[in-house]
Amino acid sequence: MSTRVCAVIFFFAMAAGAVDFAQQGGRGGPGGAPQQPPPVPSVSKRPNGGGLATIRMGAPDNSMWFGWRVAMPTAAVKGMTFSDALAKADVIPFPSVEASSTQITSFEVPKPLDQRLQANERAAVVYRLRELAESIAAYRVDSIGTDSAMRRRVFEFAKSINVPLLVTSADSANLAELDKLAQEFEINVALESKGDPKTVMAALEGRSKRLGVSAHLGGWAQAGIKAVNGLALVKDRLLHVTASDRSAPGARGRVVPLGEGAAGVADFFLAAYEGGITSLTVTVESTGATEADMMKNVNAFERVMWPAMSARVNAMLKTPAGQIRGGDRLDAAMRAEIDAAIPRQAPAKPAKPRKLLVTDIQMYSGHSTIPHGNYMIELMAKYTGAFNATFSNDPAMLKYPKIKEFDAVFFNNVCGMVHNDPEVRESLLRYIREGGGLGGNHAVTYANLNWPEFADMMGGWAGQHRVEEQVLKVEDATSPLMKPFGSEPFTHTDEFYIFPPYSPYSREKQHVLMSIDVEKSDRGFGGRFSELSTRPDQDYGVAWVKGYGKGRTYFTPLGHTTIMYTDKRWTGHLLAAIQYILGDLPTDETPSAKARKTN
Repeated sequence: MSTRVCAVIFFFAMAAGAVDFAQQGGRGGPGGAPQQPPPVPSVSKRPNGGGLATIRMGAPDNSMWFGWRVAMPTAAVKGMTFSDALAKADVIPFPSVEASSTQITSFEVPKPLDQRLQANERAAVVYRLRELAESIAAYRVDSIGTDSAMRRRVFEFAKSINVPLLVTSADSANLAELDKLAQEFEINVALESKGDPKTVMAALEGRSKRLGVSAHLGGWAQAGIKAVNGLALVKDRLLHVTASDRSAPGARGRVVPLGEGAAGVADFFLAAYEGGITSLTVTVESTGATEADMMKNVNAFERVMWPAMSARVNAMLKTPAGQIRGGDRLDAAMRAEIDAAIPRQAPAKPAKPRKLLVTDIQMYSGHSTIPHGNYMIELMAKYTGAFNATFSNDPAMLKYPKIKEFDAVFFNNVCGMVHNDPEVRESLLRYIREGGGLGGNHAVTYANLNWPEFADMMGGWAGQHRVEEQVLKVEDATSPLMKPFGSEPFTHTDEFYIFPPYSPYSREKQHVLMSIDVEKSDRGFGGRFSELSTRPDQDYGVAWVKGYGKGRTYFTPLGHTTIMYTDKRWTGHLLAAIQYILGDLPTDETPSAKARKTN
């Protein structure tokens, strides 16, 4: 039996199971209690950390980012079926797609993705979405039908595959009926505007909020309308945006990647965020008909969103969530435990008065041990006199010339896409290259995942993780940073980060001080195989140093549990690490792989 025939049988077998569930009362059991759909094995290849690595993945989060859904059009690549396009969206990655009524559903169902699909075929569509953890953010219907029966069938089909938004022509007849159907099926309808948005706004007069505008930014540019000016006209009627750009206003323009043309795309998204527009769906249009064309705008979308992302971070910094989390958040007993673990003498005498900048900025509520780390550093400065600590989340502190006032910067659990200002990025890299120091603990490899230079500097990127007990071994007992541990292996409970092979973590680049002893540790991940939690080289570093230009960097992915702040070995290690990045405690920075070859 051929592979494709097997695929067809499997496709419909899965669909039949989903239909059986629906026919048996998927919305409620015999007593009316709601039932959950049967589990679907995941086949998603989405990279770990994607939700913090790209704005398009994280945008739906209301508390952290915008509450917007960003979608890839499944019809972007010529000749690709809807099913195949979902797999492509998964790995790019996009969490949502814009589907089209004119696209072929799949190889197994060579029919358009529209209301003519039968129950089993619709169920197979839902199954495919679930196994790839994808969702349809918008469903484009060029013609929603000329009669009532056809329009109702379109809405019934959209509901069956969980579509929240229909995008259709502004010339659709009988908007009153569309409005009624939108409310009945609880599906929004966005009328596409490629010209003067005043025309669509006039048609929407008196209609419910279920009906709104789909703004085509490239179309607006072709009509000579700046995107921000169009936004000022449609305001909260905006439900959907097709992100596209043109080289020049008017008919003489051509399609170009986002941000390279005259549409003012970056200004538009910044204005949309500052205008308080939420529940927005954004489709990133391709510049052509190939995957390469799609990727041009995928990458460009991230860049044009930077101003809005910077504004979002700045807004968060003005709230309680953006303030330094100090020791006053800890109870007296915990403060006493930390106090008892702090060294009273620094391992090195400062060459001069030292200043350390500490920041704990996160794009969410934050790890519970952030106050422990800040209080620990505060007491280290107080008892040893090795440095003065300044605690601030103000991004301006990381810009030239202000950053030069400090001998080193310490990122305490900094996490999320927090440094989007190009000036901050340029200043921090320059500062380290010219001789400054940068240290960090725990969540920092989940910070700035869209900034490759930062990940390379810190020596890690994202990382599968969970709290577990592992045996640690000292890799370099001669390092003054490792003196508090001695030379024997020891057990430690923490949230260990397992850096994927494609991350910057490498012994060719950094000097590993300590790692998981794989011979003495249980490396199973929850009793199952996990591609993301296993490195082929079985190398799991948990502390390292790295020279960067004339500067110094230190990082440990540990620090999720309180033991790091209440155990004299760990506090002694962290004090030594801080003195290293300040420039007072030299240690061997030779990449471990090169040191082994030399030995």
